Amino acid sequence: MKAHLKKYQAASQKSESQVPKADLGRRVVGLLETQQAPFFIIAATFLLGIWTFDAKLSLSGDNAEFITLARSLAQGEGLLHINSPDPKPATKYPFGFPVLLAPLAWTFPGDWVPMKVWVLVLFALGMGVLYQLAKERVGVLPGLAVVVLSVVLGKSYLTHGPTGAVYGPLLLHYAHQVMSEVPYLTFSLLALWLVERGIGREGLKGNWWLVGGFACTIWAYYIRTVGIALVAAVVVYLLLRRDFRRCMFFSGAAFVCWLPWTLRNQAVGGGSVYIKQLFMVNPYHPERGLLDVGGFVERFIGHAHRYLTGELPNTLVPFFDGTETIFHPAPLLLIALAVAVTVFCIKRGEHLLLLLYAAFSMGIVLLWPWPGDRFLVPIVPVLVLLGVWAVLQIRDRLAGGQVGRFVVWGCFLVCVIGQIGGVKRLADYAAADYPPPWLRYYQAGQWLKANASEDAIVLCRKGYWMYIVSGRRCVGFPFDEPAKVLAHMEREKVDYVVLESLGFPQTGQYLYPAIKEYESRFQVVWHDPVVPTFVLRFLRL
Repeated sequence: MKAHLKKYQAASQKSESQVPKADLGRRVVGLLETQQAPFFIIAATFLLGIWTFDAKLSLSGDNAEFITLARSLAQGEGLLHINSPDPKPATKYPFGFPVLLAPLAWTFPGDWVPMKVWVLVLFALGMGVLYQLAKERVGVLPGLAVVVLSVVLGKSYLTHGPTGAVYGPLLLHYAHQVMSEVPYLTFSLLALWLVERGIGREGLKGNWWLVGGFACTIWAYYIRTVGIALVAAVVVYLLLRRDFRRCMFFSGAAFVCWLPWTLRNQAVGGGSVYIKQLFMVNPYHPERGLLDVGGFVERFIGHAHRYLTGELPNTLVPFFDGTETIFHPAPLLLIALAVAVTVFCIKRGEHLLLLLYAAFSMGIVLLWPWPGDRFLVPIVPVLVLLGVWAVLQIRDRLAGGQVGRFVVWGCFLVCVIGQIGGVKRLADYAAADYPPPWLRYYQAGQWLKANASEDAIVLCRKGYWMYIVSGRRCVGFPFDEPAKVLAHMEREKVDYVVLESLGFPQTGQYLYPAIKEYESRFQVVWHDPVVPTFVLRFLRL
């Protein structure tokens, strides 16, 4: 009898030791199933973003332009390029993102760090929305996997080492940049979630899901013009559902919201800069004219090859190397996955809105004059969500049960673990100073801020960036012969010239020869001999 009691006691103790582990797993899943789960995702994303947060001004000129427009709004001057001595109305970017930044520009004048924190907050909110969107389509744990993969995948140019062995996360790199990609990502994901919920309910009156989805769709468009893909996806999705009444309403309301901004751009600046650039052979050289149909086809094919062998593998499967050919396993894997997603969505009639949005967005990216991974940032979460859903469908067909789960989650862990080094590298970059040439350019701007009069005009290569750092209005220089460069300085009443070593070829090809030929017209007032950088006073006639 005692022997039986001992066996019973041992078995009871063993089962009790296993209960906490099982309970812990159930509690985690239970937490992710609650309405509070998105807030947990938001908090975790924000903390990760704080670790990798970079307070430095991004080296991109676009972020400095957004800060300039936000300051213009905060000063009550409207949407103007106030970095220029002769401010012109801005027609390149929609007003949405500058409007989001303007309160911070007004509250913290001259400081860009609060704007970067605000972008990080928007990114964290976007990941919370993504989790909710993914959970409703693929389940709790796969939904969490979608968020994690979206955050950590991708090669940032800042975070891959010289050996190619350490990769960094693309979205996490953009999570604190004063750029429109992240705010657009957040509002477009919110629009997709709200629109699908609204379409699933009858009618328009009292359908606040659909009304909210429409508002977020239009606001996403006014943050980033590529949002036209989101508008088109919703309209086509309604047509496919034969929901003609709400399709007409959505289309008409979108047109009414689109028209005022378009008319304003026509009135003050001759139309949208983006539309003009889309049709140019090369926006950097407008004299080369416009593309014909054959030119668009050639651009589309060339960019398709570039993205399949470069940007898409680097972003979605960054653990592959050497994807110069389309027959590399990485492009072939992505093509197969894209075909599977398309077939499953059409055959099952599921996730068609996401599929349409991804297809229209990629179409615009492939037709845009410049390729680059930054154009993928807003749609990476949608691509990851569709990819995870397709993998789950394939798993259920080929290897259901525990074996399939083991394979899928094993691949997930390989993807995530391979990116941990990149996250650390991004944090290290954030803690470091500017790269040496940019540090000298920054110091030149600081010297101008401290020593140049407030109405001084500076000629330099990166005007928006210099304006943000120095607070002095800036002009560029013509890519032309020395005499014309000098005449431009006289005409623009330039007071100072910054000669930098940032690596832009135009400085050495056009600005330096002009300074060299008319050396007597320039006086060195500040310079750094280690990384040749000069602030020159221009002696006007």
